[in-house]
Amino acid sequence: MSTEKTARPVCVTGSLNLDLVCVLDRLPATGETLTARSYTTAFGGKGANQAVAVARLGGTARMIGAVGADDAGRSLRANLEENGVDAAAVLEATGPSGVAMIHVDAAGDNTIVVYQGANALLTPAWVRRSAAAIESSACLVLQLEIPLECVLEAARIAAGAGVPVLLNPAPARELPDELLSLCSIVSPNETELGILAGASGLEAGARALLARGVGAVVVTLGSRGCLYVDGKGSFEVPSFQVDAVDATAAGDSFNGALATMMAADEKITPDALAFCNAAGALAATTLGAQPSIPYLRDVQAFLDDRRSRHQPRP
Repeated sequence: MSTEKTARPVCVTGSLNLDLVCVLDRLPATGETLTARSYTTAFGGKGANQAVAVARLGGTARMIGAVGADDAGRSLRANLEENGVDAAAVLEATGPSGVAMIHVDAAGDNTIVVYQGANALLTPAWVRRSAAAIESSACLVLQLEIPLECVLEAARIAAGAGVPVLLNPAPARELPDELLSLCSIVSPNETELGILAGASGLEAGARALLARGVGAVVVTLGSRGCLYVDGKGSFEVPSFQVDAVDATAAGDSFNGALATMMAADEKITPDALAFCNAAGALAATTLGAQPSIPYLRDVQAFLDDRRSRHQPRP
């Protein structure tokens, strides 16, 4: 990856949340009450996380989304701007902003409950009003924490302007063929792939999505790395072993890195996906969503260190 910012921006259309994070020794069972070891708040929402990741990883980012007319909404917007994300197309809706309640255990695994708030009030009309932000971008990034009709409208606008679309299909749900056919890359995790494709086996599931019109599939596999599949073939890229603290924004950091590469017209190679894996691995070493998203210099230093460890001795 170049250390220079990409000239054309990545447009992210998605959610913005305030995260309420409790750290526990283990995740609670049904009906169980546990005492948290610590508690913090952080900025989150998959859309905002991925926009911030783009901005920190060498790209230029703009955001289409919605926040509430409350203190949380004002803070969410200000946080985007402080991270260098253009928030001009973020709608201020009536009612509260979105909130995510996150439990993280000692191994870094988590459970997340999301209250959509203003995210549910985003409309296709607002997306159309913000069409210029999509049409003038190098890449459009989408997730599924906003109304599906808004996701589909944004994808239609991008496709009509020849803008590549990256869809991170989370949280998992069944999707219409029209949306999938508009996507250059779809990046599910293993669970999401099973829900989307309904096929057993990673590569079989990925090829089922290709058959529905997707250009390429990148399956994220957590500590096992990722699998890339397109019409020409497939390859796997291993991840990096780290001391995981919280995996909340690991996938968002991966997707932000991937979008930045798409915006820079870089080919999706094993080295490119190793960069994405490194961004995701580093994000898992820090508590909180956006506080954990690494900067380009951190990922490059991490990769340089890992490469130096594997150089043959003279």
